[in-house]
Amino acid sequence: MPQELIVGLDIGTTKVCAVVGEVREQQVDIVGLGVAPTAGGLRKGVVVNIDHTVRAIRKAVEEAENMAGCEIRSVYTGVAGTHIQGVSSHGVIVIKDREVNQSDVDRVIDSARLMVSIPSDRTVIHTLVQDFMIDGQDGIKDPVGIHGLRLECRVHIVTGANTALNNIYKCVNKANLEVSGIALQSLAAGEAVLTDEERALGVALIDFGGGTTDLAIFTGNSLKHNAVIPVGGNNLTNDIAVGLQTSLANAEQVKKEYGCCLNALEEEGETLEIPGLGGRKSRNLTRRELAEIIDLRLMEVLELIAKEINRGGHGNPVLAGTVITGGSALVAGLPELVDQTLHLPSRVGYPLVAGGLADVIQNPAYATGVGLVLYGFRKQLQQYSPNSWWPSRRRGGRVGLWGRIKKWFQEVK
Repeated sequence: MPQELIVGLDIGTTKVCAVVGEVREQQVDIVGLGVAPTAGGLRKGVVVNIDHTVRAIRKAVEEAENMAGCEIRSVYTGVAGTHIQGVSSHGVIVIKDREVNQSDVDRVIDSARLMVSIPSDRTVIHTLVQDFMIDGQDGIKDPVGIHGLRLECRVHIVTGANTALNNIYKCVNKANLEVSGIALQSLAAGEAVLTDEERALGVALIDFGGGTTDLAIFTGNSLKHNAVIPVGGNNLTNDIAVGLQTSLANAEQVKKEYGCCLNALEEEGETLEIPGLGGRKSRNLTRRELAEIIDLRLMEVLELIAKEINRGGHGNPVLAGTVITGGSALVAGLPELVDQTLHLPSRVGYPLVAGGLADVIQNPAYATGVGLVLYGFRKQLQQYSPNSWWPSRRRGGRVGLWGRIKKWFQEVK
């Protein structure tokens, strides 16, 4: 298989992250990374300022291009926000020739989609097949070739608001890029941080972003439930700014340097100097006071997540526990707090890649960007066979008709 560049573009509430992956012998090495603050371009995962978002995309992509030594033309981008909705559906058809073929599979998936009424102001982002059933036998992943009379299919359909999706496309296009594909951010993050064993056994992925906290429940290697909690790391920063009477910039710095949960406190009497607001004098506060503020907000988020897990986990037990990722996942003591609150074993999810810049991207904040690269790689493997033409290596997109004709002549020679 020829080498190829696949680019993931994570457009988050606080930052834009561009990740460049290079395919080498059917595996992906991360060769480029670019990060830029959104500067208020998004709010809770939704674009609210086109120009700010476009500038952040251009800056992140330029940094990634310089690091990878390539030219980026197309990207796989993620989508998040409270406008995202997920619903499960079930389709049933009669097998025409008493043996399942690909057309039967397509028909039963279409049947499941038609069972759900999608409003005109919403677009289907994913139709994710969970499993098939033939004559009552469930748990079938690939039904093609199996004899039977009745074919059933369970799917999970993810939709998003047209306006929010169109604004994502508009920002990417104004940055002189094409959108190769779009994916739910929590689904992409799962590509990067979850193991096959966790997906099979049942796991809850908690993506603590800047504007929202996304939940995705996987069981039997399929996405079973997703939800978006409209609270994220920015709310922690706001709480610290109000509680400590300091600016948002100072609150963000204090959170990153000293933020922790109560269970992670090592010295109860440790004091911090907090810059005053609007030129006022600095104040000395204990680190415990800071931890109490963080604990209260995180407990609120985890209570909402617990309700979603109970609602979406019916029949889909999360026996493997939870995996925490995202930019706010590094708050000291968070895994233990999740364990105590949800009564599930927890770990922090780091991108599971090797080679290239593996050491540079070992940060939960880059999980979605890396996951979008892996998602794009998997989609391309499904679309192209090893013997077919492969997209242009140094442009991150497809070659044109002339390129395919030229490749065909080379193979003939």
